[in-house]
Amino acid sequence: MLIIKKPNKKILKKVAKQLRAGAVVVYPTDTAYALGCDATNAKAAAKIFKIKGRDPSKALPIIVADMEMAKKFFVLLPTPYSLLTKKHWPGPLSVVINAKREIVRRALKQGTAAVRVPDSLIARALSKYADRPLIATSANISYQPTCYSVKAYLRQINVIARSPSTRLKTTKQSRGDRRARYGSLAMTIEPDIVLDAGALRRRAPSTIVKVNDNGEVEVLRKGPVRLDIRH
Repeated sequence: MLIIKKPNKKILKKVAKQLRAGAVVVYPTDTAYALGCDATNAKAAAKIFKIKGRDPSKALPIIVADMEMAKKFFVLLPTPYSLLTKKHWPGPLSVVINAKREIVRRALKQGTAAVRVPDSLIARALSKYADRPLIATSANISYQPTCYSVKAYLRQINVIARSPSTRLKTTKQSRGDRRARYGSLAMTIEPDIVLDAGALRRRAPSTIVKVNDNGEVEVLRKGPVRLDIRH
């Protein structure tokens, strides 16, 4: 696991090349540190689940460099989305849209994904230089606190590596089976590269919305972007 502090443009271009080659990277976003890879690479996406100890049935969120990339890899946004993204992109608003290219659908194992343009220069640059949408799931191990610094991430994975059972102590009984099942997957492998841009401002995960069949906007997860939805 290579840790790079204060990544510059030259480094980001090199890391983007590694992403295209299948690398898994921890990198900063506008909400927290994320664990990501080329979203069109099924093998790299599978590695994300193992590193995080995440239930493979759960979806993985996506970031793109800009609206142009969103339209290139995903279905053109319907009118409600275009209004929301125009106002809130770049920013912590994810919209659930259909994958446009078969290569993305194969990697995600589903037809839709929560996509956004983040308000983070590093995250957008990685996506731009890789010319690919990137997976951007929170870098913490599943069921563990969100990581707002690389120091917190390294401390978390080191503690869990030493004693995976520590996660079960704070688990509700109803979650125990899931944690026992997927927790053993975590820490068997590590990300290839960690980009350390310092401590981030603590912020909730992105707001997630989707447009229902009747054209109404539904908030799937509340977050930093507060929407006044009127039906």
